[in-house]
Amino acid sequence: MAYRVAKYRLEADGTIPTWLKFDVPQCTGGMFPVFDSDTASPRDNIMIGIADDGGTIPTDSKVGEITSKDDLTTYLTSISDGNGWTQINSDGNDEDFVPATAATQIWDDLDTLNG
Repeated sequence: MAYRVAKYRLEADGTIPTWLKFDVPQCTGGMFPVFDSDTASPRDNIMIGIADDGGTIPTDSKVGEITSKDDLTTYLTSISDGNGWTQINSDGNDEDFVPATAATQIWDDLDTLNG
C-alpha cells in the first residue's frame, strides 16, 4: 500500500474522513476547498488531502484519487482561476498562487511519505 493524493468531501456528519493522513508539512487535509452547489452541507466542498497508507478513498463523479503530479497541477489550475488564492513561499511570505508550485509541494510530501 502507499499514501495517495485525493479529492474528498467531509463525512455526512461533518467530520473529517478518518482515512486522511495528518502531521505532514503541507497540512495535507482540507486544502484548496471548492464549493459544490450540487451537494448539501456539510459535504458541499471538495478538498485535497493525502490518504493514509492503505486508506480507502471514496469515489463519486467529483472525488477520488489523483494519480500523478501532472493531474494534480491540471486540477489545481482548473479550480484556481480568479479565486484570489495565495501561498506561502520559502521565506514565509504570501505570494500569488501557482498551481504547479502547490502541486510540487504536495507531491514532494507524498514522495517523502512513500520514501
